[in-house]
Amino acid sequence: MLKDPELATFVTEPQVNYWLGPDAHAVNYVLRGGELFNIVLLVPDDIPKGQNITEGNVEEMRALYKDWDPRIPKLLSLCESVYKWRLCIRPGMEQWSHPSGAFTMLGDAVHATLPYLASGAGMSLEDGAVLGELFSRARGKLSPAKKRRLLDIYQKIRAPRTEMVVQRGNLQQYLYHLHDGSEQQERDRVMRANEPGDALAWKDKEFAPGLLGWCCEEEVDKYWPIFDSHEKGEGRALCLSVSN
Repeated sequence: MLKDPELATFVTEPQVNYWLGPDAHAVNYVLRGGELFNIVLLVPDDIPKGQNITEGNVEEMRALYKDWDPRIPKLLSLCESVYKWRLCIRPGMEQWSHPSGAFTMLGDAVHATLPYLASGAGMSLEDGAVLGELFSRARGKLSPAKKRRLLDIYQKIRAPRTEMVVQRGNLQQYLYHLHDGSEQQERDRVMRANEPGDALAWKDKEFAPGLLGWCCEEEVDKYWPIFDSHEKGEGRALCLSVSN
């Protein structure tokens, strides 16, 4: 890559690059400080039923992108092997935690999302941060009832946000893969003008702040009084019982 002036800038001037086209798009970026270069190609799949990952055909891959930006065929000419990886839309789990309060789930286990918003791993980290914040604030020994209440609050905090990310990921797929026409032209106009509704969500002035600026501690602060008031109520009931 570095020997080709047209490709070298992908490494020497690193950034995330997108190409959008009918029913397909491509993304590339460097990893590990420029040691690795990753390119992801997204097209309708023909993977046999029952398989999620299978070995692909390099020539088929090159043919799919032969009429795109000439740099993409150049990049693909350097590839020696390729794998196909099926992307699936899965309904979210209605209940994230076991009724006993003994365990809960997070991340893709309960709210799997398409990768088009690049937020799946981030949602898992936020889930973990909220769980940690909730349990670190709980006082004393955690009874099964307390655990259930904490896990219920955990889902109340997280579910609306993760559902928003899942739905926006689905929308990203639609926006990226528009066919040529008036809707595609309007998408491109908004992107060039940096107006609200940008197909690149991280540039959308109305959407990006909420996606990137969500604070786990602040969200727990909003819901903590629910748990705290219940705990104080339990304490008063216990005192009355003892005095009797």
